[in-house]
This record gives sequence, structure tokens and C-alpha cells, in this order.
Amino acid sequence: MNLNYQHNPANRHNITLLFVDDNDSIRRLYQRLLEKHVNNFYIARNGSHGLELYKEHKPDLVITDINMPVMDGLEMVREIKLIDPNAKIVMMSAYNVKENFIESINLGIDGYLMKPVEAKKLLSLIDEFAGITLMKWELEQKEAKRREAEEFLKKSLEEKEVLLREVHHRVKNNMQIISSILRMQSRTIEDPRLKEFLQESQNRIHSMALIHENLYNNDTLANIKFSNYVQSLTGNIARTFANKKATVRFNYQIEDAYLPIDAAIPCGLIINELISNSFKYAFEGKSQGMISIIFKKLSAINYSLEVSDDGVGIPKDLDITRTKSLGMKIIHKLIKQIEGDLTTDFSNGTKFIIKFKTT
Repeated sequence: MNLNYQHNPANRHNITLLFVDDNDSIRRLYQRLLEKHVNNFYIARNGSHGLELYKEHKPDLVITDINMPVMDGLEMVREIKLIDPNAKIVMMSAYNVKENFIESINLGIDGYLMKPVEAKKLLSLIDEFAGITLMKWELEQKEAKRREAEEFLKKSLEEKEVLLREVHHRVKNNMQIISSILRMQSRTIEDPRLKEFLQESQNRIHSMALIHENLYNNDTLANIKFSNYVQSLTGNIARTFANKKATVRFNYQIEDAYLPIDAAIPCGLIINELISNSFKYAFEGKSQGMISIIFKKLSAINYSLEVSDDGVGIPKDLDITRTKSLGMKIIHKLIKQIEGDLTTDFSNGTKFIIKFKTT
């Protein structure tokens, strides 16, 4: 007898069923009944044969008799459960044996039927398992698609992150090249004032290059840790003015906060201008001085940046909003760029307080 029947009518369940019984007449009866109800149907003549077919085809549902020669149904089910603990199995028996029922339950079967089994009841049971199987397949397919989409997005994001890191790295390198060109150019110039202009330009370029260097080395490419950036920036400026007579110390009070690049670059340039001005003008005639940088996070999007020194201060009659100084013009432009408000105090040295918010 051909034990494998495969059909694809639209009204049949698309599941694989294994039927195990040692009685030839019962097998033929269930063959006629079940092959019309499922697409893939296998028949086994005993437990040993059923186990072979299970290993080969991994059916969605097993319906088996208990009492059979060679290998009975209980022994076959034990072997199947070792292969797949979640295997769906329905036991049948013509004998009301309590021990068989208890052992079947302990094996974790999904149904127990007494022979003779009504066709309507058996088909109803298959319908129920087919619905569960279909739902399981749909969930597995959705989960597979979700994982596939997730993997695609993850891979795409990783590729974009690599590209973005490379962009930041190249921008930093290009800025360093520009800075080196300015440095080489300054060596050919005798005019001290012009040399100073070139040095100021180098510092501005360096402050922006540091942003891209920090982003390149960060875990995140969206924000930079502002405290690390500020200390790198001020260290570079201090080296630039190392030949000044006054010994200048820094006082950092910077909260552990991250800034997006569109706010970090203007803030870095503002700090560069203010500190450079302090080094150039604040400590004339003094042997030492202090520059303070205070950065606070006021709320989720609001920040305060304070840069001050204890130097000679600014003359009272000087209007910083009308000064011709390029540095002050840059500062005002940058504050406007981050939609900030500027407050000044020149009663004891100089103090600039900028309050701004990020979007």
C-alpha cells in the first residue's frame, strides 16, 4: 500500500498528519477519511514504523493507537518527545486502562480518544489542531519577517554609521590640513599683527575640528560629551598663548551633559573667542590669572554657558555690541545662531553668560 498521499485541494488543511495503527482495516478506513481532510498524510503500521516516518517528515500532528506489536504507541511517543518535546500527539485506545491514560497524560499528549472514534469528532479535533498550526505558522512568518526587517535596518544603520564616522574623520583631517597651511603661511610673514590673525583663524578651525574628532571617537554620532570637548579645546588655546607672561589656570565647572553638533560647534567657537580674548587682554601687568568655564543643564533642552576671568576687565565706556572686534562680532553671530541670550558683568574682570536651548 502507498503510505504517502499528497493532495492540494483548496478545502483541505495544509498540515502534515501521521496516523499509526496496527489494524489494516482501520488504516484503510482512516486513509479514506483523512486523505480528504489534509494535504499531507502518512500511515504507519506500528510504533517503530511511525517513529521512522516521524523522523523523516516531522508531521504537525500524530494520531496513534496505544496497543500495537513491535513498538506500542506509548513507547513511540516517548521517543518522539525526546526529538521534539512540543510535538502534537493524540492517543487512541479501545481499552479503558487507567495506567495507559495516566502515562499518556504524563507524556504531555494533546488528546485522548476512546475507540471506536466517531469520524465527526476526529475531524473536529483535526480542524482545531489545523487552526492552531496555521496560527503558529502565521506568527512564525510574521516573526521571521520582523527579524529580517530588523536585521536589514540594523545592517543599514551600521553601514550609515560607518560612512558618517568616515565623513567626520575626513572633515577633521581636511580642517587639520587647512590649519597646517595657515601655520606654514604664518612662518613666511614678518608682520606680528598678521601672524596673530592667522593664529586666531587656526584656533577657530581647530575648535571645529575637535568636534568632528570627538564625534568620530564617540559611541554616538549625534552628540558629544561637552566636558571632554571643552578641556581639549582650552588646552590647545593655552598652548597657543604659552609665551604670555601671566600664568593662567582654568576653573572647570561643567556638568556631565551631551550637546548636539549644531549647538556644540557654536559653543566651542564662542569659548575659543572669549578665552583667546582673556589670554590677550585680561592679564596685562599680572603674574597670574584664572579663567572659569561653567556649563549647566537647566532643563531637558535649556543650557547655560558662563565664561569669565579675574583680569583687568573691560572699560565701562566700551559698548561690546558696537565694537569693531572681529572676535566679538563672531560671538554675537554665534549666540544668535543658537537663539541664545547674552548677559555680561564687567565689575570684577569679565563675565559672559549665554543661555540657550537645543531643539
